[in-house]
Amino acid sequence: MKQKYIFHHNHYYHTLKSQIGEGVPVFHGVRQRGGGIGTVLGSIAKYAIPLAIKYIFPHEKAAAFSTLSDLAAKRAPVKEVLKRNGLGLLNNIKDGVLADVRKIQIGGEVPSKRKKIQSSRKKSHTKGKSKSTIGKKKKTLSRRDIFS
Repeated sequence: MKQKYIFHHNHYYHTLKSQIGEGVPVFHGVRQRGGGIGTVLGSIAKYAIPLAIKYIFPHEKAAAFSTLSDLAAKRAPVKEVLKRNGLGLLNNIKDGVLADVRKIQIGGEVPSKRKKIQSSRKKSHTKGKSKSTIGKKKKTLSRRDIFS
């Protein structure tokens, strides 16, 4: 008589236990820290976000409102409205950047947050000190000063 085959999980589990990976020494790797793509994008964003807030967002808001008003009034097709307002946005951003560069070149506004060192020269009549060392402060450089 033929008997029906009955699958016994325990038999196969014990047979294949060493192949499953239990107790087999395998290198699993080390957790990476530091220089990945997120670090690179974060360092770029650190400088790009303030520039975008200062130059792009004010003009972008005006371009979006003019685009919506043109589309609501149906003055032109969508493609033409977007093209015209997009070019206007780029021109406004360009004009804003150039105006700030001109201000800086003329000597108006300095975009630095550092405080200026004001040297106060006091006239001193003490003998023994040379004129070059009286009233001058020693300027110390920080890590941020290498780019200025």
